[in-house]
Amino acid sequence: MPAPLDGVHVLDLSWVMVGPASGRYLADMGADVIKVESSKRIDPVRTLGPFKDGKTGPERSVSYHNLNAGKRCVAIDIRRAEGRELVLRLADWADVVLESFTPGVLETLHLGYSDLRQRNQRIIMASTSLLGQTGPYAQGTSGVGTMGAAMSGATYQIGWPDREPAGPFGPWTDAVTPRFIVASILAALHRRSLTGEGCYIDVAQAEAGIQFMLPAYYEYAANSTIPERRGVAGSRLHAPQGLYPCSGEDRWIAIDASAPNHWDALRAVIVELCDAKFDTIVGRLRNRAELEAAIAKWTRDQEADAIERRLQAAGVPAHVVSRSGDLARDVDLREACHLNQINDPVFGAAEIEGPRFSLDRTSLPPTRRGPRIGEHTKEVLATVLGTSETEIARLSEAGVLA
Repeated sequence: MPAPLDGVHVLDLSWVMVGPASGRYLADMGADVIKVESSKRIDPVRTLGPFKDGKTGPERSVSYHNLNAGKRCVAIDIRRAEGRELVLRLADWADVVLESFTPGVLETLHLGYSDLRQRNQRIIMASTSLLGQTGPYAQGTSGVGTMGAAMSGATYQIGWPDREPAGPFGPWTDAVTPRFIVASILAALHRRSLTGEGCYIDVAQAEAGIQFMLPAYYEYAANSTIPERRGVAGSRLHAPQGLYPCSGEDRWIAIDASAPNHWDALRAVIVELCDAKFDTIVGRLRNRAELEAAIAKWTRDQEADAIERRLQAAGVPAHVVSRSGDLARDVDLREACHLNQINDPVFGAAEIEGPRFSLDRTSLPPTRRGPRIGEHTKEVLATVLGTSETEIARLSEAGVLA
């Protein structure tokens, strides 16, 4: 059977992470995704790396490939009137348009949703920005997922009580928001199949991040209490729950034995925890520091992998705190084909993520490398827009296709 989105056309006007990651999901499901880029203003993720073999260059970023695998790329200067006309014609072809510009930018270029809808009533456009397209602070507010993490409240919550906020790793909302965007697009495609109508989707990255911070928000809404940073102490209502040191350099194990059956299983392994003051959850919470210290003393001189195997065998939720090398060697990820090899004509072989899901009745397209800047410009203009070779040559000479 064909892939789920076989025959769906996507025009990707986004850049960096949140929009391209959303387009990558759609490409993984079989959509034909055409990315618009320009050598005059390349996608910034091409400059961020990591770079294959440590050699910098816009075509050597493995992150770019991971976010744009399976797409085609056309080089068009949208600052030029003829470039914008090409984008409008590609939008006529598209079922879905993705964009992640600062609110208002596409409207000034006459490439906003109202402009596209006048030409294509069935178009589905998904915009993503930090605060959405409307509201007192939305217009003119720009930034990346690092700002989104701060706006959502995640940055304040992560870190140690006696230190400044540490925040989640990297541009956090760039990583979580695509899950909301893709689900919304799939719902919009289903709705269009029933009504024949397209729609506009506005996804605010900060609001997507807030969904993961609701316990902190409701703590304030219910009790006017602002939850503070707790380091690795875990929930105030669960113990033991946290990270514990292991042998080796900076090696840790995560353990959550707060449920009664898990606690009983942990005590059967660590006899030092059989003190009566730990019998109840109230006792464990009151004596949390002593409890945590006893577990840490037991884990400190053992290898994290060995602890994980032993506790899992006993029925205790535990897992090594993985580093990138652990993930690269993980047998489950290998078995699931989560990591796939690509071969790029510029830097050769590298590994990127495969699809994050599998389907039992339909096949997914193989993982393909990301496109080079403008790699498919002539192909797309000729086959999608029906542009003649003479006209393509003229547009190229005029600097529109650059």
